[in-house]
Parts: sequence; C-alpha cells; structure tokens
Amino acid sequence: MNTMTNNVNATSTIQNGQASLQATVTPPSTTPPIGRAKVAISFLLLDTDADLVVASQRILTAMTGNVAYPAPNPSLAELTAARNTYIAAVNAAKDSRLAVTVRKQQRVVFAGLLRNLAHHVQVASGGNLPTLLSSGFPAQRGRQPVGRLPAPANPRLVRGAISGQLIARCRKLPQALGYEWRYALGSTPTAWVNLEAKFAVTETIDGLVPGTQYVAQVRALGTAGPSDWSDSAIMMVA
Repeated sequence: MNTMTNNVNATSTIQNGQASLQATVTPPSTTPPIGRAKVAISFLLLDTDADLVVASQRILTAMTGNVAYPAPNPSLAELTAARNTYIAAVNAAKDSRLAVTVRKQQRVVFAGLLRNLAHHVQVASGGNLPTLLSSGFPAQRGRQPVGRLPAPANPRLVRGAISGQLIARCRKLPQALGYEWRYALGSTPTAWVNLEAKFAVTETIDGLVPGTQYVAQVRALGTAGPSDWSDSAIMMVA
C-alpha cells in the first residue's frame, strides 16, 4: 500500500512539476506582450474593398455584446449604416467614373469611423492582448510603433498627361504605411476634398477645371496614426 501511495505521490509531483513548468515557460511570440498590445490599423489602408468588407463584418460581430466594450465609440449602429453605404457604393462602382469617386469617398468615411473605433478599443482594452483581440481588430506584430511621423516633405504638383489632371508627389518616409492627399480650389483653400489613402507617394487627381489654380497637401499614415498635414503645393491646371 505504501509503495502504491508513493508511486501516486511521485506521479502527482511529476505532473505538478510539468504543470508548473508549462505555466512559467512562455514560448517565443511575435505578438506584443499582454498589457502592451497595440491595435493594427494598416488593413484600413492596404485591404482591397472586398477584404475590408469582410474584416469590418468580423469586427462588428466581435464587438456586438462584448462586455469589454459596453459603449463603443462610434456606435455599432453608426458603423453598420456606414458599412452598408460603403458596400452599396462598391457594388455601384463598375464603369461610371462618378460612381468610382463616390466609392472612394465612402471608403474614406467608413475607414475613418473604423480608425476611431480602433482608438476606442486601444484605450478600453488597456493594451491587454486577449481583450484587444476579442474586439475583432488585429494586433500589431513584429514591429513596435516609432511614434508620430513628421509631415511629408517637398509636396509638389505637376500637370498630367490630359487636360484637367494633376499629379501630386512628396518625399517618401521610411516608416510610413501610406499617404493621404487632399486638395482644394486656390480660391477656397480650406474646402478640402480628401482622397483615398494609398501606399504610393504619388497621387493622380482627375476631373479638375482647366485654367483654375488648386492647392494640395499630404499626410503620412503610421502605426501611431496620421502625421500633420504638409505644406501646400500649388499649381494651375492646364
């Protein structure tokens, strides 16, 4: 009986030791540790329209009834309405140039709401990785934030190959995930039209009025959010 008891105790000790070892040894991971996790938002810029529709549905589903986020800001109802409008614009943007423009505008609006929700998730989760992931947002992997980026330097405009077209360029920032341009009439330089963010530093602006002066600015998008807007570039359209 004593031998059997000793064997049981030995087995229990080994099992407990293994459990203790498993509890204390953390396998390598590319994910930020609990308490320091950061929401990844690069998909808002880099995803195709189809992928963004799928990703946003995952987020809405995960956030619905999530006790970690009892009062999402913006609200899920607002996000759902913006998503439906965006989907309708994507479906309509086939051959019509105007429909494509509307689709781009609706993506900017919808992505902006998702970016605001990502900020809410970051604050509400306190950087706790499981809580953050329960929102449906991904976490940053493999790289740490480098802080807020400076405004892009040397923004400039040149006339395009066709009438009513301008090509906007700026100097590349190594840590930027993408760039967002905006433009306005020279006569109303604060009435901005925001363009869809993209990875390239070059942006083509079409449908402008020949003989009219325009101004344009750009900002960089990084892991810590957008930079300030750059200085203005000015050009008259041919």
